[in-house]
Amino acid sequence: MKNIILIALIAISHLSFGHDFFYAFAEMEYKEECSCVEISLRVSAHDLNSIAESMIEDYKGLERTLNDSEDEGQIVDKLIMKGFEISQGTKVIEMSYQGFEIFNDDECIFYFTSEGFKPETINVRFDLFMNQFSEQQNKLILIRADKQTEPYMFFIFKRQSEIKL
Repeated sequence: MKNIILIALIAISHLSFGHDFFYAFAEMEYKEECSCVEISLRVSAHDLNSIAESMIEDYKGLERTLNDSEDEGQIVDKLIMKGFEISQGTKVIEMSYQGFEIFNDDECIFYFTSEGFKPETINVRFDLFMNQFSEQQNKLILIRADKQTEPYMFFIFKRQSEIKL
C-alpha cells in the first residue's frame, strides 16, 4: 500500500508543470556477512542535473559525466556523498561507490556499500539537496534482517536520525 501511494505521488509530481516538492529516497540494509550496510539512493535526475550544472565547471551532462570514470567523482563525491553520511559515535563510516542507473522516468539510483562496523546504533545524516531546495524531503527505509521495514523522514529542520540496527 505504501508503494502505491509513493508511486502515485511521484506520478502526480511528474505530471505537474513545476515542483511542489523535492525528494530523495534511500534504502539501507545491514548485511551480517560483511558487517556492513548496502545502500541504494534514488534521486530526481532532473534535480541532480540542475544542481550539477550550477556547481561543476565544464559540465557535460548527467549521463555523460557519470559514465566518464574521471568525471563521475564530481557528482558522486561532491554532490551525492556530501548529502548522505553514516557515523557511529565520532567515527564516520566510509562508503564505497558501486555504480548507478538512470531511468526514463527521470530517476537516478546510486549504489553504495559501507565498510564493516558493529551492528549498534548509527547516526544517519540525509540532507541531500537541502542546501539547494528548502522544500527538499528525504526518506530512508531501513530493511531489517527479518525483512521488516522501518521508515525515517528527513526535512530541512530534521536532517539526522539515530537508528538502532
